[in-house]
Amino acid sequence: MKNRIKTVIWIVLVLCICAGCSARQGEKYTREDLDNLAEIRIYAAENQELIKTVTDEEQLYQYNHCSIFDGSDIEERQDELKKDLEGVKEQYYLSAYKYPAARFGAKELEENHTITLYEDTNIVKMTVAEESIKAFSLPEEFLTFYYEMSEEEMNFYRTFVE
Repeated sequence: MKNRIKTVIWIVLVLCICAGCSARQGEKYTREDLDNLAEIRIYAAENQELIKTVTDEEQLYQYNHCSIFDGSDIEERQDELKKDLEGVKEQYYLSAYKYPAARFGAKELEENHTITLYEDTNIVKMTVAEESIKAFSLPEEFLTFYYEMSEEEMNFYRTFVE
């Protein structure tokens, strides 16, 4: 009798877990889940031509939660990474756009940042858009960062182009 009760409880528990997973599959992400990210525009670096616009919520969620740096030795390596990119050809620009912070008024998307992918290297450049910093103006040199990414992270960013 105890085994039957345990079995029934186990089956109910498994069904509840599965029902919870399937319920999330049909549910859309909220703006908070996406950190207000609205779309990613991908441009060819060679001619600045728009290749693709990504608006799929799952892809935006993954993009937003992909960590491109761990925060260690960022300042120390900036000059080294920038120098390593000398003569390397830019390949793609991934520009991330967010919804405006104000609920009323302007409805135009605001550029948040652009990630530049280069040919044959795992180094990327991230440029934070000036308009994303509302309080004061900063020179571009303080808005540009260089990162070295793993092969897995590079492949993730390149999937957006394909």
